[in-house]
Amino acid sequence: MEIKYQNYWASVKKLQTEAQLIGRLDLSNKTKYKKKYETGAMTAEDIARVNHTNGLHYELTLLKENQLFCYLVLKGGHIRANFIDRAQRVYLSYFFSPTEIYAGKIFLEEVWYYHFNTESNENEDYRLHFVFDQKGHVNYRKYDERHEKIHDYVRSEIFVTDGLYEHYPEFGHYEHLVSLERNFPLDIVPSPPDRNKN
Repeated sequence: MEIKYQNYWASVKKLQTEAQLIGRLDLSNKTKYKKKYETGAMTAEDIARVNHTNGLHYELTLLKENQLFCYLVLKGGHIRANFIDRAQRVYLSYFFSPTEIYAGKIFLEEVWYYHFNTESNENEDYRLHFVFDQKGHVNYRKYDERHEKIHDYVRSEIFVTDGLYEHYPEFGHYEHLVSLERNFPLDIVPSPPDRNKN
């Protein structure tokens, strides 16, 4: 997997430049790295590494086989992973939060899945929002855009949530966060789109 220390700008389907992202991170983190980047004193990777070490906000995009795969937003121990489909839309998002139970681990507490009817459709037909807690409760909601309806589901049974914990990543090692093969407490997400399909 290739890492680019650039943010994917989903609304226009393109990567921001490193300079654009660093300027935004300076505002978010109250830092002053953009000038060091512009003079060549620091690279975008250097800045991301410092922000990672200090628990500050940074972002990156992952490519698989030269195709956009996922972009990550990391800030204060929280991580959002947004997966990109062949049409360059976000179709799946994971939200991890720090856990007080296990030091150095994060918990996948929310999943959003966006279903698109066709590859050319920019608006989802529906989206699913799953919320997990560390005690094993699962609630989810379906937003049906086509029929303008919301359906709520509450599961009364308790699930084993061991598969929702991850170690907080070391800098540059994000593979475990973006795994699509997960031990969810229920079958929640349809198969990912076939990335090799023409």
